[in-house]
Amino acid sequence: MVRYLVMKSNWRMAVYGVALVAVLGFAILLDAAPAYAQIEYSSHTTGTDETPPDDARDNHANPDGALSFSRASSMPPLPFRAPLVGPVIKETSWDWALVDEWTTAFLPDPSKVKPDFELPDEDKWIYVDLSEQTVVAYEHNKPIRAFVISSGLPGTPTVTGEFRIRMKVRRQTMSGGDPELGNDYNLDNVQWVQYFFEDYGFHGTYWHKNFGQPMSHGCVNMTNADAKWLFDWAGPAWDGHSVWQRTTEDDPGTLVIVQE
Repeated sequence: MVRYLVMKSNWRMAVYGVALVAVLGFAILLDAAPAYAQIEYSSHTTGTDETPPDDARDNHANPDGALSFSRASSMPPLPFRAPLVGPVIKETSWDWALVDEWTTAFLPDPSKVKPDFELPDEDKWIYVDLSEQTVVAYEHNKPIRAFVISSGLPGTPTVTGEFRIRMKVRRQTMSGGDPELGNDYNLDNVQWVQYFFEDYGFHGTYWHKNFGQPMSHGCVNMTNADAKWLFDWAGPAWDGHSVWQRTTEDDPGTLVIVQE
């Protein structure tokens, strides 16, 4: 009986010993964990912003606070998670029945939209980046709105250079191409057209939604809503009734810079 009690006592002590070692081991591992592993929990508790909210900063100032950011400087930089084109202005369903509501508009980030030329001294101007398939509207040196577009296909590229919008038309039928080559087209009710060089211009598009890749015969394809915004914003101002709105000395067309 005595031997049994001694064995039972030794067994309990062994169990307690194993438990104590496990607790101490966990504490050592926690202390040795990377700083960002601990801060990650605090960030999840207070939100995902890199800058702690006011209440978290107050807790950091107070040693008795529930949260601590004392080791936040050890965190590795977070990956960039914003949309490639920037914050979108309006979500689009891309339902064909809502074609006039489609938009690719986004708010451009000035630190990422950087043309490799000296910015012009213009109240308003338009930058067409063919390599990025984007159009950016500028007011002075500030990009205020941008759009994803479709420029000319390799066989019918969009012209490059510096131009000015020379004429506007609210809507028209566009036709051209060569039937023998199979690239002819006849498109009715093309809206919000702005020509900047010969037959090259900005206009609305309802026959495709492949914005972000070249699709056109040389013009800059935009959604109808985006083309309307640019039409209303850029000069010459449309008087609301003229079929062909041309530039004047008092109302010259907005500068357009097209670059690869």
